[in-house]
Amino acid sequence: MQNEESPDRSNVRYVKRRAAKRVVSRTRLVMGLLLIVAIPIFIGVANRAVHENADVIRLGFSR
Repeated sequence: MQNEESPDRSNVRYVKRRAAKRVVSRTRLVMGLLLIVAIPIFIGVANRAVHENADVIRLGFSR
C-alpha cells in the first residue's frame, strides 16, 4: 500500500471559499426596514391627532 496511514483519504485538498462578510447583520437590516415603514405611519398618525386637536381648540375659542 502506498499510503498506509489513511488509505481512504485522497490527496486532493479542497479550497475553502471565504464566506462573504456581511456589511449589515440580518437583524439590523430588518430593524432598518421596519423603521423606514413605521416612521411615515407615525408621522401620519401624529399629524392627524394635531389637526383634530386644533379643530377642538378652535371650537372652544369660538364660543
